[in-house]
Amino acid sequence: MTRPPAKAGGFWFPVEGGEEALIIGIGHDLVEIERLHRILQGPIADRFEARVLTAAERERADARGGRREEYIAGRFAAKEAIVKALGCGIGRTVGFLDIEILPDGAGKPVCRLTEGAWRRLGLSPEETVLHLSITHERSLASAYAIVEQDRSFHVNLARK
Repeated sequence: MTRPPAKAGGFWFPVEGGEEALIIGIGHDLVEIERLHRILQGPIADRFEARVLTAAERERADARGGRREEYIAGRFAAKEAIVKALGCGIGRTVGFLDIEILPDGAGKPVCRLTEGAWRRLGLSPEETVLHLSITHERSLASAYAIVEQDRSFHVNLARK
């Protein structure tokens, strides 16, 4: 099997069926919920939320009741983990509002990027898989992200 070139920083690893996959990046972030609590109770709370959460994320946060701050902390950590895995950090290439994290039907967090973010990254949503795990407890929220080149994409490239 002929491999397509790996993106800078990526590495191939074997998966079942003799195929290989490409990890483009791995990211992790940890947020102190008490620190976020102080922000959300302060004068910049609305501005902070509008800068960090999409409208759909804010709606879901509002529905969390007493666990609202945990939810927001988890989303903040997740967005930071995603940009670390993408290798760009929050900024011009990908901003907080370029990333939306909503649950699928089973409750698993699913990360979606805007078309503009994909374009600025030089990646395609059809060729890239964003894996995300979020966890939180009373004092901390943590998120782990993996960016993978889709196996079917690189298998199709190899067949050309």
